[in-house]
Amino acid sequence: MDRILREMEKLQRPSGAFVAAPSEDYQACWIRDQLYASFCYYYINRFEKLKKGIWVIFDILHKHRSKIEAAICTPPKDTSCYLNAKYNPDTLEELPGPWGHHQLDMLGLFLYTVADLDFKNIPLIRNKNDSELIQLLVFYLLSVRYWENPDNGMWEENLDLHSSSIGSALAGLSYIQRRNLAVVRNSLITLGREALNKLLPNESPHRDTDMAQLSLIWPYNIVSSQMSEKILGNVKKKLVQKHGLNRYWGDNYFRSKNGISGEWPLGFFWLSIIASQHHDVKEGQYWYARGNDQITRHGNVPEIYQDEIPNNHTPLAWANSFAIVAKAKLDAELQKKQKAD
Repeated sequence: MDRILREMEKLQRPSGAFVAAPSEDYQACWIRDQLYASFCYYYINRFEKLKKGIWVIFDILHKHRSKIEAAICTPPKDTSCYLNAKYNPDTLEELPGPWGHHQLDMLGLFLYTVADLDFKNIPLIRNKNDSELIQLLVFYLLSVRYWENPDNGMWEENLDLHSSSIGSALAGLSYIQRRNLAVVRNSLITLGREALNKLLPNESPHRDTDMAQLSLIWPYNIVSSQMSEKILGNVKKKLVQKHGLNRYWGDNYFRSKNGISGEWPLGFFWLSIIASQHHDVKEGQYWYARGNDQITRHGNVPEIYQDEIPNNHTPLAWANSFAIVAKAKLDAELQKKQKAD
């Protein structure tokens, strides 16, 4: 795993921001990617690096606080009025151009991470300004009416209702309330839970299965055991390919000539993480091995395999992180099993 970590850290700038991948068109810091890339440091006990990675998001949001406040005062009507999803990794300025920036899951992930690490005695809130920012994000989710208005989702595509987005926001708000890090009205959580239950087990009214739904199980653990099994069953039945998981059925992004949608190796590691979370070592080993087979000889996890070869977005920072998390969680479960035996 040291080699995979070294390759991922080559993508980190002095600001602490990770670029998504070394390819020219991925030279940006995505909020979601930054958070997931930083996750691995928790599982390898490098807490200062963990905090540095997540403080980047605080710094980005502080820099663009006026945009948050404007959206709270006047609910956004145009995509340019929503918080941006990606930034210059050196200056933390917004990157210009049209994009599917309205991504509720990135904000839910941020709130969840801050609250979850607070529970684990790794406080991230440095000062009053950080506390105010968390409260503003709660108001932002209220203003955009996260439970009923469509967003661009994890894959930054067309506006729709996404269970993965609503579930992320719901998890973030619930954890923030539980840790008393901001004022969160109970109704804000109730509305999210009702909306999520209405969509599940589907990802959206127009899509029954999506790899993004795995986030509802890990890291959020926001669905019941029964629903978790339903989601996992659908994903394994419909999205598993030779080199990874499709994002969803019919995805045209890096589709192979034989018609198979882009195959994401991080999906194998995601399934391994979930299996370890469920204390199923055999299942965890199976998916980890499949993911490990996709790693290049240089220790890189590609974003996608297309026509049997990795695409140019190799390594993908958060995919390398998922590989590290999967290995760490699997090792921990194996140790528990050996002690029990």
